[in-house]
Amino acid sequence: MRLSAEQIKRALSAVLCLVLLLSSVAFALTVSAEEADELAGTGADIIADDDSISRNDSDEDLAVTGAAGDYVYCVNNAGWSTVSVYMWNSSSDTNGSWPGTAMTNIGSNIWRYQLPKAYANIIFSNGGQSQTADLTYPGGDRIFDNKTNTWSTYDDPTKPTGSTTATTATTAPTQAATSASGAQYVYCENEAGWSVVTAYMWNSDTDTNSGWPGVAMTNIGNNIWRYQLPKSYKNIIFSQSGQNQTSDLSFPGAGYIYNNSTGKWEIYDTSPLQVSFFGSDLNSPQYDGVGIVLSATAEGQGTVYYKFSVTSGSNTTVLKDFSTVNYVQWIPKSAGTYTLTYDFKDAKGNTNKRTKSFTIESGLSSVSPYIKTVTPNGGEIKRNSAVNVSVTAGGGLTGTNLLFYKYVVRNSSGDIVNVPYYTLNGSYSFTPTALGAYTVTVFVQGSDNTTVERTYSYTSVSSISPTESPYVPTDAPTQKPTTAPTQAPTQKPTTAPTQPPTQAPTQKPTTAPAVIRGDADDDGDITIVDATCIQRYELGLPLGFPINERNADVDGDGDITIVDATLVQRHLIGMIDLLS
Repeated sequence: MRLSAEQIKRALSAVLCLVLLLSSVAFALTVSAEEADELAGTGADIIADDDSISRNDSDEDLAVTGAAGDYVYCVNNAGWSTVSVYMWNSSSDTNGSWPGTAMTNIGSNIWRYQLPKAYANIIFSNGGQSQTADLTYPGGDRIFDNKTNTWSTYDDPTKPTGSTTATTATTAPTQAATSASGAQYVYCENEAGWSVVTAYMWNSDTDTNSGWPGVAMTNIGNNIWRYQLPKSYKNIIFSQSGQNQTSDLSFPGAGYIYNNSTGKWEIYDTSPLQVSFFGSDLNSPQYDGVGIVLSATAEGQGTVYYKFSVTSGSNTTVLKDFSTVNYVQWIPKSAGTYTLTYDFKDAKGNTNKRTKSFTIESGLSSVSPYIKTVTPNGGEIKRNSAVNVSVTAGGGLTGTNLLFYKYVVRNSSGDIVNVPYYTLNGSYSFTPTALGAYTVTVFVQGSDNTTVERTYSYTSVSSISPTESPYVPTDAPTQKPTTAPTQAPTQKPTTAPTQPPTQAPTQKPTTAPAVIRGDADDDGDITIVDATCIQRYELGLPLGFPINERNADVDGDGDITIVDATLVQRHLIGMIDLLS
């Protein structure tokens, strides 16, 4: 049969459309995460499925908390030579192959990376050598201290203008929102100028706080709207009674405030004692017997004191009562759901509190090995003294049921200073020969070669600092004793002294205390702790004690900067002498 000219024309048109369609698909499939990262750096618009750069085709729900355009920061107090960041939602949805992307040093020991899309998890590393544990990324512009392993908010004065923040994907959070006794609230800062604000919250299609558009929030003044939580929810949408609305948001927990103009979550707190961070080094869930480090930071009036406790059912255990130490290790003994409570108190008696939920599972039948505890799990170690690292582990219940251990010790330059090998010995001893940062990476391997690892940070010092100070308010009462002394203290002697004293006992010293350049913590010794204090002071991070500003100004220019910290470090390795 002979085709007409019109039929031929239609056939050719169909073939051409098919070719164009296949070309578009091929192009889309060849755009890698690295190429998308480069495109994002140029400011070009990137269009992809679900507003993400790479698509995860698995059925798992991703706990995405970051957003495209966010900046994540690392204050490199561990002294790494470079800082890399590896982020992921799943094994097929990452920001690049391990160890991720090199961060940019923006000065003052701060390293920066801009997210190409939303991610839930993050690891910082020294180019894949020393590394943190697997961390949950809290979202927004946050900074992580790779020495103290704590997150803080960070206002970057050098942040490029015109950066964009993409909508966060609809996902579930890493754990359910916390709930504690008494009223629990979520807040919205109505900077977008909505006439009314409603909150729609849910865990599933059948578990919501109300029908759409949710419950009207209460205006409590200063453009802040509040809603009391009836229970814990994972997700939330703020809207103008169903009109203008946010995307589907992961709810970070009670006590947080969302700005409907900037799209940022922050802790809402009007207390004179401000909590800047509370959390744990491991994410929920974990196995019973695993050591979990709880930590927190806050700023108040004078010294801040911290208390940590854990509640299971009606039983509450105080892990550490009020002291200046802002961390504690919790080792849960049995499976269950726990409430962790962080209490704060300052020298003036101001108080604050935070809670979070944590799930513990039984590890009795775990095939994969897991690390329970490492002692010591970080902190100060003494130079030229042996440090014994003791490990307890579980799991590995397959094959011979044996667990094998390997220890890799690195100095501040990232160089391996021991000979690593696998052994059945759950302890290892090494001696730090230099001052500064050390890391120990512990590997635990099962008989099927399944391996887990964790890295712990230590600081080699010449002398160990005091561990803690109990809570002592600065405004202690000055009330006089209720009974009079047996003799009036001002009674004159019955006879005059034979000779007057040569010097009045109340005479003040004629000179000010001597300046010890570099001794920022004022303990009479210059150590790596002093360099760290200066760095934290220059960054505006909490110290827990007043810094000696005269000693900290090492170069005597009237300002405390990163240069002063560098001079202390050079003194410690023998390049200069600050005491001459």
